[in-house]
Order: sequence, then C-alpha cells, then structure tokens
Amino acid sequence: MMSDRDRPRKSWREIDKARDGSSHRKDRPDASMLSRKGSGRSQQSYRAALDRLFDSGKIADLVDQKEPDEARPKKDNQGESRIKMLRKIRDAGDRDEVTKVADAYIKQFDLPDDIDVLPRLLEHRDPEVQRQTMERMDTLLDESQPKRTRAIVGQLKMIRDFADDQEMMELANKLIDRLD
Repeated sequence: MMSDRDRPRKSWREIDKARDGSSHRKDRPDASMLSRKGSGRSQQSYRAALDRLFDSGKIADLVDQKEPDEARPKKDNQGESRIKMLRKIRDAGDRDEVTKVADAYIKQFDLPDDIDVLPRLLEHRDPEVQRQTMERMDTLLDESQPKRTRAIVGQLKMIRDFADDQEMMELANKLIDRLD
C-alpha cells in the first residue's frame, strides 16, 4: 500500500486547473466579478447619470411616448421642485447653507419625511428646527433606519452637550439610545 509521502504531489496550478474544470464551479462568478475594486465609482457614476436624467425631465417624455393621454399622470411641478430642494439640503456644504435651504423647504413643504435627509437638518441654526427634526426622526425610526447612524449619533451628542433646554437633551438621548 502506498503512503501519502510516496504519492506524487500535484502543483497548485494542477489543483486550480482541476477545480476550474469541475462541475460545481461552473455557475460561480469569476474573480473579476467578485472584486469590489472600482464598483463604488461606477455606482456613483450610474447614480449621477440617473439623477441627471430625472432632473432633465426626459423620463416624462419617455412616459408620454409610451402611455396614452388619459392614462398619463399630470406633471407635478411641485413634486419636482420638492425633490430638487431635498437634494439641495442633502448636498449643502456648511451649516449656513443647510439653514438657508432648509428654511425655504420648510416654508413650502414642512419637514421632510426622508430619514436620510433629516440628519442634515440637525445642523440647522434654529434649536426649534432641531427639536422638530429630532421628533420627526423619532417617529420615522419605527419604519426604517438611516444609513449613517454613527455620524447621526455624533451630531445628537453634540446637540445634547450644548443644549440649554432639558427637553432637547432628553430627546437627543432618546434618539442616541435608539440608534446605538
């Protein structure tokens, strides 16, 4: 009987070749598809292209071509401006810009119901807007979780630490507990 030492060993190339030829590996994606390198950039470019497409209104033109007139939804300019203003809040650079854009949005539409836009309103200069934002976030957390919870927790801790109002501190603590 031949022992393990006496058997000729296969090289790694031979082992890989045997694996790649086996039937259980046929439906597995190749290594290039599994690689995450560069996928973030391509995803960002796809999203930017979609944003440009929606902002340009070309989607509505395509829908107009495909649907009969009576089935076509009416154009909602207010909805389009709402989306653009939400995007401006999300993309605002500093606290003053957030305050300016958020005030315009709130004046026209009230606080947004977007759990991922609301954290930007925590940067607002008016403590009353911050309080209302935290209350809205508290109700929306029952339905969904925001994407960047650690950053939001940091903002809430700063609000809690610098708040003069006991209610603001308690509300910030409540949200911190829910997000942690």
